Amino acid sequence: MSAQSEQATNSDSGGDTERLSRRERIESRQRDISDGITDLENDAANEQVEALVGLLRQMDTELKRLEARNRQLTTRLKKVEAVNGLSGGEIDLGDVSALDHRDEKVVKAIVADGVNVVSLDDLRELYRGHTDVRDPETLKDRIKTLTATDLFKLKTHGLHSNTWRFVGLED
Repeated sequence: MSAQSEQATNSDSGGDTERLSRRERIESRQRDISDGITDLENDAANEQVEALVGLLRQMDTELKRLEARNRQLTTRLKKVEAVNGLSGGEIDLGDVSALDHRDEKVVKAIVADGVNVVSLDDLRELYRGHTDVRDPETLKDRIKTLTATDLFKLKTHGLHSNTWRFVGLED
């Protein structure tokens, strides 16, 4: 009789689980594991069970850390795939792609990230992260050339930093 009620409970929760996102399912399972460890700890009858509980707590902590790292890496991978997966047809690169392939990579990164406004520091970081440009003078030249295109409109002009609005996707 208890096997049938357990099976009914599992099938009921299975329907709910299908509606939950992957992250929600993982977090729910992690809570179940933590609760199970706590229950085991409360019912610990001897030193061996207490030692097992300690080990399970360490494993639970490590599992949560690894899952968080997995989420970070998955997010990063999606961004990299988006940048590398753009064909260029999504935006009119005009003279940019003819000038330098590195500018095209930066524009694709901006589109993939869904960024509307970029600062001078943002552009430096994008060039360093998505291209081989490292030299400060080359960076300065690439940024000046890129922001002079029709893809960008100057938003603010500051003493030490400018910001531009990316208009490459606007019709």
